[in-house]
Amino acid sequence: MMQLIFFAVSILVLLFGHALFWYVVVKFFNLSSLSGHIVVALILSFLFLSTVIASYLIHKWDNLFTRWYYMLAGFWIGLLLNFGIMTALILLIKLIGFSFNFTLPLLYLKLIFLGGAAFISLLGVYRAWSPVVTEYEVFIKDLPEAWNNKTVVQVSDVHLGPVYRINFFSRLVKKINALKPEAIFITGDLFDGMEADFYWLSHPLKELNPPRGVYYGFGNHDLYLGFANAVKLLADSQVIVLDNKLELVDGLQIIGINYSFDNRFDLEEAILQQTGYNRNQPSILLFHVPKNVGLAAKAGIDLQLSGHTHDGQLFPLNLLAKWMYHGYGYGLFTQADFSLIINGGAGTWGPPMRTATRSEIVQITLKKK
Repeated sequence: MMQLIFFAVSILVLLFGHALFWYVVVKFFNLSSLSGHIVVALILSFLFLSTVIASYLIHKWDNLFTRWYYMLAGFWIGLLLNFGIMTALILLIKLIGFSFNFTLPLLYLKLIFLGGAAFISLLGVYRAWSPVVTEYEVFIKDLPEAWNNKTVVQVSDVHLGPVYRINFFSRLVKKINALKPEAIFITGDLFDGMEADFYWLSHPLKELNPPRGVYYGFGNHDLYLGFANAVKLLADSQVIVLDNKLELVDGLQIIGINYSFDNRFDLEEAILQQTGYNRNQPSILLFHVPKNVGLAAKAGIDLQLSGHTHDGQLFPLNLLAKWMYHGYGYGLFTQADFSLIINGGAGTWGPPMRTATRSEIVQITLKKK
């Protein structure tokens, strides 16, 4: 039900955005003729319908046409948002000009409108496809010597599927291996949730071989793909799937709790129910969404690794993400003996661009407290 509501709201927001953009284009470019109004309306109607049709087609067929159609439709959504930002900027320029009695030539405003949106969008594509390494130090009480001063890597929200495929994933794996991590933690949404052809997946996954293992916790998009499908795709790799399970590795508890669509889900109870869990022993929790953060701390978790938010992905949605998750939108948070890292994600969802943040790999140095 929640997915249907989200889909319906998204369609309405997109429809309103296209209608508003039609009004902006007609007024800003002084299109006074009826034919001009109709042409702009037809173009925007096609672009709006493409966002819906492309999503439907990519869920049904995975081929070169549907993948590119889906990517271009996603790019248009990002571009539309950036046109909105440029519209706000131009209104601000006009307001400042009115206050200080100056006026920019209309040509300059049009260049800002068109060139600014194009520049931000293309920069966003580059930022989405060129991951950076973000480094953190985390202090854990009674951390075993086997893990002390060791580097681990967190990867989240790769969204493999119609957009991110073997070339991107292979580059990501090489970048991870270059960090020489002791262990790798994948905190969900490795898959985009569509039944794409993943014949290529096992090759890059087999290149991940840290000394203390690769651990995986399920995100919401993995479950859209289907739990059984995701497990099957990971079966030929050395990835240890933590399906609501705990692994004790050299004195460190590594726990994976699946994403839950149930609003009554109790994270604290799910942690405490893990066989062999000891709240007095050091622990790392892989939990996709930074929700009910206090419950993990209450259960005695030392370090929670999450993703899901993408740090909003597109400006100004990062501000919305921060508000939605009560301040836990992105980054490292520490309170007493509890630490939380929210990874901004390696891939994207929807528009294949990032204007609010960079695609990232998180490198964590574990230290004994």
